[in-house]
Amino acid sequence: MSMTGANAAESDGQAPGGRAEAWPGTFTIRDFLIVAFFHIRVVILAALVPIGLGIAAATLAKTEYTASSLVMVIVSREVTNQQSVTDTGPAVLSIEGLKQVESEVQIIESADVLRTVIEEIGLERLFPPTPLSYLRDLFSSSSVMDRAIARFRSDLRVQVRDGSNVIEIAFTHPSRTLAIETTDKLVETYLARRRLIMQNPTARFLKIEVERFKSELGQTDAAIEALKTSAGIIDFSQDAVLAANQVDAVVQRRRQVAERRVALAGQIAEAEKQLRELPGKVLDFDQTSDSSGNDEDNNMLSRLLVERDRIALQYAPNGSMMREINRKIDTVRRQIATRKDRSYETTRDVRNPAIGYLNNMLLSLRIEADALGQQEKELGDQQQTAEKRLADLRVAETRLVELTRQRDTLNDSYREYLRRATAAQIEESAAAEREAGVRMVQQADAAVTSRNMRLPFLGAGILGGVLFGVAAGAIASALRSTFIMPQETERSLELPMLGEYANRSTTEDPAAMEREVSGLAAFLLDTEVDGRPLRSVQFLAAEPDEALAPLARGIATEITLQRGLRTLLVDLTAPPSDAADDPSARENGGLYVGPSEVPLLWTLRDRTRSKLLDIRLPTAEAQRFMNELGSTFEAVVVCATARDSAAIGHRFEELVDGNALVVRAEKTRKAPAAALRASVVEHGGVPLGFVFVGRRYILPDWIYRLA
Repeated sequence: MSMTGANAAESDGQAPGGRAEAWPGTFTIRDFLIVAFFHIRVVILAALVPIGLGIAAATLAKTEYTASSLVMVIVSREVTNQQSVTDTGPAVLSIEGLKQVESEVQIIESADVLRTVIEEIGLERLFPPTPLSYLRDLFSSSSVMDRAIARFRSDLRVQVRDGSNVIEIAFTHPSRTLAIETTDKLVETYLARRRLIMQNPTARFLKIEVERFKSELGQTDAAIEALKTSAGIIDFSQDAVLAANQVDAVVQRRRQVAERRVALAGQIAEAEKQLRELPGKVLDFDQTSDSSGNDEDNNMLSRLLVERDRIALQYAPNGSMMREINRKIDTVRRQIATRKDRSYETTRDVRNPAIGYLNNMLLSLRIEADALGQQEKELGDQQQTAEKRLADLRVAETRLVELTRQRDTLNDSYREYLRRATAAQIEESAAAEREAGVRMVQQADAAVTSRNMRLPFLGAGILGGVLFGVAAGAIASALRSTFIMPQETERSLELPMLGEYANRSTTEDPAAMEREVSGLAAFLLDTEVDGRPLRSVQFLAAEPDEALAPLARGIATEITLQRGLRTLLVDLTAPPSDAADDPSARENGGLYVGPSEVPLLWTLRDRTRSKLLDIRLPTAEAQRFMNELGSTFEAVVVCATARDSAAIGHRFEELVDGNALVVRAEKTRKAPAAALRASVVEHGGVPLGFVFVGRRYILPDWIYRLA
């Protein structure tokens, strides 16, 4: 393992929750089983409550019989406000038809109908008295009949079948015969009550209203046609849109013409201004040079230099050919030097081409300006004509809208009253047979069902027991303040587990604890912090623990015996002792230490006289003492608790290379452990991880193998 600089930086300054994403909160089936077995008593106790209630309900449940009757409501016969009474199209149940069916349900459930049924069958026969009913009658202020009607409604079910006009009337009672008799009596009483309610002699009045609406509708149609003829309207909506679009198009074109005229005026003025400022002739080019067109002096000089280099490789430096080539080079260089006395100058003037271009442009702009003037005049005439047409339509709109609204109202009223008058005539012809509006579809004895709730109550009790047990286990786990699994500790402290110690499931193996200490010591010695080996470590517990001192001593002994390192054990959990009588004790790095029975292992002998353990000691002085200890001892192991009254353990949090938290299973509370981790970070220490002490495997071995 190697702690990088980033981890150390986090330990120095960042919040403890800054690396939450490194510890995923996964929850496996095995974790669930461990939590359940840990709180098994709470889970069983919570599960027994709903299971017991379910068993009691199943024991007391009785078989109930439900008798059902079906009646069909004929929507087109018995109501005057039903639309499409005489339509020949498909029979579609309208909103008014649904309202009528719902009204039939209200009649069936009315108090008068239910009271009549109860009185004819008998209150004591329908609802036999019980000791509980006598007690309720004694303390209740309502009448016996009111309570009977309420109980009858609770056993009665009247509902409309989905998407139809069929009403289902069902009554539930422990007696099958009484359930059938009550349902039949209810249907009979409902039909008798309905015959008294249905009365509708309105056909004559509806005919008078139909004739009146017909006359007013003809007058309104004639007024609308006269208005359209006078205003020249074919379709008012289209005519109004066309007139508005025409006015808008003309206005847009006039704006475009006005904008173009302003632009033309500006272009003409600018062109005339630039034309006056332009000169008649312009300079084409002006050139001055010191070389003629056939000047080859530089090229010749280059060739002569190349030739001289070639001759210098083949002949003596003072040879005739070298003198000849040097003379030619000097002649060419003098010729180049006299070039400044030979200058050539060329100047040419031409007629300014912009004058012709501007004259042509001015001519075209003036012609376009004249054309725009004529176009603007014509657009003005078109705008007046379009606005006049729009004004005429606006005047006719108010009257046309009023007449159209009046015609629509009269037309709807005429059609409605005509249909209602026809329906009223049909009703009067069927007045002698009022029961034709409701037809019996099914008798009560044709469909009798029984229901026994023993199994549902028992199943509900078992399901409730499972749910209550799971909820109780979850609540107990949420309220639990200790750790039982290393995964919980990793998620809560955001630290890795360094190892285990004193595992209660391996107590029968005498070498198990030695292997745990050996593995933990090897792991710590192979750890690096910021590229440096870990040579000083502190084992820190949130609360006093009996395994803390043996763990630290075992680690120190393992380092001394297996690695042969000179090791110092600083046990801050032991009671203070006096080292005055110990001749082997001596001061080193601010601590009074002495050798132990283990070779190369030194321990703390006197806490009271050790300057390093003074909490008022400056940090720089404490660091100097630690450097002295590092020069004397190759490994330093410190163990302390956070509840130490002198808070000496916090002194070593920033002095040692790393801090290992000691967490005891089922004992160390989460809040103190998190506070201890935060304390290490706040004091500038490096939290390496935690050692899990006293772990217990709660589940049986076969469950661990399966899960």
